Amino acid sequence: EFRRVLFRSQAVLAVPVRQPAQNPGPAATAAPGASTVPEVVPTEEGDHWQQCVQQLVANDAIQSLTRELALQSQLVARDEGNWLIRVERESLNNPNSRERLQKALATLGQEVTLTVELGRITDSPARRAAAAAAERQLAAEAVILNDPYVQQLVQNFGAKIVPGSIKPL
Repeated sequence: EFRRVLFRSQAVLAVPVRQPAQNPGPAATAAPGASTVPEVVPTEEGDHWQQCVQQLVANDAIQSLTRELALQSQLVARDEGNWLIRVERESLNNPNSRERLQKALATLGQEVTLTVELGRITDSPARRAAAAAAERQLAAEAVILNDPYVQQLVQNFGAKIVPGSIKPL
């Protein structure tokens, strides 16, 4: 067991910590910025779907499974009166949720019939939100890791950034 010194104002506080494993695995040696940004391939249909879903969520027009269907689906094609959306999970392809989503879309002036197919998605509101959150996380980690004071603490005192401790504002 060894002790790490933390600085709070001018006081020094010794905190006991466990000694790290001698030969940590790849996950333990990952840098704080090692999180990955989910793959999003933006499309014109995805932009339209994102806008519709954001309005529905902001208006509380969709809840529970209907909301999940909207957030986790990708608008693949749309023509006059018919939209094709794709989901990755069968559990989201529920007739009641689809009907509720159609009714909610009608409140936005989008009177359409939704068809749901199963398949891989690359552009959904949930994926876009996850990608934006991952980018904010990477930016927050970069700010901390590039801070001269933090670099000085690491260099002079052997300080380490606790993985998962950096959160974006």
